Amino acid sequence: IREVRDSGDFSEDDILLREKARKFKSRRPIWLISDRYDLADDNGEAFFLFLQKHHPYAVKSYFVLAEGSRDYQRMNEIGPVVSYGSQEHKLLYLTAQCVVSSHADKYVTQPFEQQNALYKDLVAQKPFVFLQHGVIKDDMSGWLNRYNKNFYGFITTTKPEYASLLQCKYFYTENEVWLTGLPRHDRLYNAPEKLITIMPTWRRHLLSGQNQDNHWIALPGLETSNYVSFYRALLNDPTLHSAALKYGYTIAFKPHPAFMDYLSAFSAPESISVLDGQMSYRDIFAKSSLILTDYSSVAFDFAYLRKPIIYCQSDKEEFFSGEHIYSRGYFDYERDGFGEVTCDLQETVQQII
Repeated sequence: IREVRDSGDFSEDDILLREKARKFKSRRPIWLISDRYDLADDNGEAFFLFLQKHHPYAVKSYFVLAEGSRDYQRMNEIGPVVSYGSQEHKLLYLTAQCVVSSHADKYVTQPFEQQNALYKDLVAQKPFVFLQHGVIKDDMSGWLNRYNKNFYGFITTTKPEYASLLQCKYFYTENEVWLTGLPRHDRLYNAPEKLITIMPTWRRHLLSGQNQDNHWIALPGLETSNYVSFYRALLNDPTLHSAALKYGYTIAFKPHPAFMDYLSAFSAPESISVLDGQMSYRDIFAKSSLILTDYSSVAFDFAYLRKPIIYCQSDKEEFFSGEHIYSRGYFDYERDGFGEVTCDLQETVQQII
């Protein structure tokens, strides 16, 4: 501690927090639950709801969320919420018996930023359970392997997914990979309306990384990229709009959260309902009669409800060339998918119709 204090790299508050955490004792196990730092509405929320309802006394669970989040008040009505990045959050992280999240980004696994070195020994063996953000169907071992993340528990949903984590280069064993299903699947419901939702996944090669507020930074050329150009053309296609009007359907666009700051690049017309975060994924799945995605695992949630899916994969070769965070895995979209696979704009529009 003396060496740390003399180095001048850490404030007195940082050092006091470390000492407080080292001496902290709790009568009940503390579990820290989260989804994204600024959003709930995923497996973390579903798991937290379950704990608060069925195990409120066995475990002292807290949900971590940015104080300015639209979900903050709603989650606070379910159970105790701690503000992301606060001293309380840091203390709870240091003293928790388990950290559980649907995301495995650094803002979840290493929330101390420049102060990580000061607390390294206190969190080195911290059990982290990865609830997952969706069913893994492609090979994500380059990111989620044990040497990079070292999960205490890795949740899986299907037998092929479970087998792929043991067989591919994730380097986990049966002790860490748990076949339980996703918590959020227990909360799915079906109330279909005449709604068609377009919800593609993100593209890592179009982003340079995250800023200090954990927002993704777009690289130059985002607006002219094949990805944005395709979805801009689809959202503005006159044939599609004419058919939607004829049959009484609303078309909605749900961009990936990584691209939420760049909605203007897609130039969605006023007739398109842009879902910018006000409607939960659970409600989107319930109300949509059809979803169109590309490679997103949201297709599994929708298929769970026995509803139709279209996979639009106009950039398949580029996507699986190493540009994104994963490569081809055990899942073959034509063989194993829950709907038709399209490869260009015209084919996609006709398939929707």
